[in-house]
This record gives sequence, structure tokens and C-alpha cells, in this order.
Amino acid sequence: MPHIVSRRSFLGIGASLLAPPLTPRLRAKLSDIELSFVHVTDSHVSRERLLDKRRGFDVPAEESIRRCRAAVEAINDLSLPHEFIVHTGDVAHTRETNDDFDLGRELHQFRKPAWYVPGNHDVGYSQSARFRPAFEERFGKAYQAFEPVPGLRFVMFDSQPLDPRAGEKDQEEAFRQLDRLLSPSKPTIFCCHVTGLASFYLNKVDPGWPEAHLARWTRRLKEGGVIAVLAGHYHREEFQIVNDVPFWLAGPVINFWGRQTSFRHVTLSRGMLSYRSVYLEL
Repeated sequence: MPHIVSRRSFLGIGASLLAPPLTPRLRAKLSDIELSFVHVTDSHVSRERLLDKRRGFDVPAEESIRRCRAAVEAINDLSLPHEFIVHTGDVAHTRETNDDFDLGRELHQFRKPAWYVPGNHDVGYSQSARFRPAFEERFGKAYQAFEPVPGLRFVMFDSQPLDPRAGEKDQEEAFRQLDRLLSPSKPTIFCCHVTGLASFYLNKVDPGWPEAHLARWTRRLKEGGVIAVLAGHYHREEFQIVNDVPFWLAGPVINFWGRQTSFRHVTLSRGMLSYRSVYLEL
């Protein structure tokens, strides 16, 4: 049965007016830019059953493949104008072999240019450097920047080494990469997977990264001109502002915990960022 994208599928529109106001200098730089793109995340494709009893999900491999194919097809057929796609991580579900990476490369056949960042399932936290080469061979550099239009920078960033589960050496190298990519300061849309934000789950708040660590991270983002962080990881739609940095978390492709497959169509217009959430009825 083919997937359906109906009027009910276009439900969410991002309220960019809720974000901290841009400085007059940043708004002036962005005022003439009109740009649309697609944000997709958390495909978790695998040739093996996706089972985690502790976290409470159990998805057949075939279902991960079916949902990824449907999302890619819907993006390729999307009637809303867009220039490119950003995928914010967990392309594959497992990393111990290259099988899921190869499957992910086979399935993510977008008709328009696509940029990827790795997620924790792609490269882990403390072993990111070990698994990153296999990811980069198939999906591009984990640390890179590009300018789709003059005056606007996109940064693709492997944020897993910033997590406290990574060693201090890996954390400092990640901060060096952050400094490199955000220099000089200019209007930037920043794409990553983990964010270190507090998470509200099962009716309680998990605090996220230590306060000093989160402050260093968000301070550098702000200094670099970041106007929005686009991410995934939490498998739910969420908008948070931390230390004046707006974080836009998208829902997943995979259906862990009964999630509906979705992606976002994002628009930057007159210095304002907004989005529509596109839900697939599978």
C-alpha cells in the first residue's frame, strides 16, 4: 500500500516569533534571503531487528526500510519548493559493521543535494573517531560548512564528542572544530544530532549536560552567529531556547514508541525561520 501525504499531514508550523529577536545587524544581513529546505532525522535503517528492551522499542528491520523509503519518496515528490535536504543523524541503527551504513546509502537517494551529520547510533559517543571514517565515506564530512546563498552559512557538526561520555581529549577536539567552523561570525543555521538539552520523558526531567558544559557550548554558538540549531535524537518535536540559542528538534522517520514518520519543510524569509511538519500515513 503506498504512503499517503494528505492535508492532515501538514499540521505543524514553527512559530519563529517565539525565538529570541535577532540583533539589528543579523536581521539586516538576513532580510534579503529567501531559502527553503527539508530537515529529516533519525532514519535508523537496519538489516537486523531493532530491539531494545530497556528503552522499550522493537521494530522489524523491514519496517525501518519501508519507512525510510517512504520518507525519501515523499521528499523527492514534495511540491513545496526546496533547495536541498539536511539529515541530522542516526542514519543507520548499528555501527559495528558497515552493513547498515551501506543500506543507508542505498536508501537515501534524494533527487536534490543532501548533507548529513552522524548521530550517536552512527558513531557512538566515546568512540566517534573510530566509526566516523566509515560514515564519512558514505555521507560526507562530519565537520563541514557550506553557504547555499551569500551571507548565510550552514554548519554540519558531529556533536557526539561533546557529550560527557566522551573523553576530555575528544571534547576539546570537538570544541576546536566548533571554533573553526564558526569563524568568522556570520548568520548560521547549525545542524547536529545530540544537543545536551534537558529532556522531559516519562513525566520527569532528565537534566542533560552539566550546566557549565552547556554554557560553553551555547556561548560559542551564539558568538558564531547561530540563529537556529536543527537537531533530532529525542524522537519528538520540540522547541527550546537555552542561553538565547533556539533549538528546533524534529520528529523521526523511524517509528520507535509508535512515532509517526515525519520530516520538516523549513523556510527562511525576511529574517524569520518557520517550518511545516509533514506526517506520512503509513
